[in-house]
Amino acid sequence: MPLETVAAKQGNFAVRNMFENAKKTINYEEIPSAIFTSPEVAVVGIGEEEYMKRYKTCLCRTITIDHVEKAGIVKDTRGKIRMVLDHKTNRVIGVHIVAPMAADIITTATYAIKNKMTPDDIRDTVHIFPTMSEMIKKVAQSFTQSLDDMACCVE
Repeated sequence: MPLETVAAKQGNFAVRNMFENAKKTINYEEIPSAIFTSPEVAVVGIGEEEYMKRYKTCLCRTITIDHVEKAGIVKDTRGKIRMVLDHKTNRVIGVHIVAPMAADIITTATYAIKNKMTPDDIRDTVHIFPTMSEMIKKVAQSFTQSLDDMACCVE
């Protein structure tokens, strides 16, 4: 994984493990990555295809960015976001984004994976409106609600 931040974290953990007996490890499925194209591509965790190979089932939802109000405001609705849940625990285990600012938004998904959040946990978190990062909330809502029934600020 060619990320400077990953290399720095590996070095930090190696030193702490060596001198402090910290026993730190890195979960590589919690490390985001991005491609700085237009629109950007950003991923963290397991994708739908990989999950299907492993388990032959998938709790997955994809929404297009035109459902995110901020995308309409800035007049760039290119892209989509996909969220993958563990079919046994309902926890978020993967998020893939193709959208403007995807590299900035993926960290929110990384927190959701690292903290073993479910779509309900994400929905229960207050989000700023209008923002592009609201796409994380929207895709989480799509597991229990039609996109047509979603309001910007009230559920």
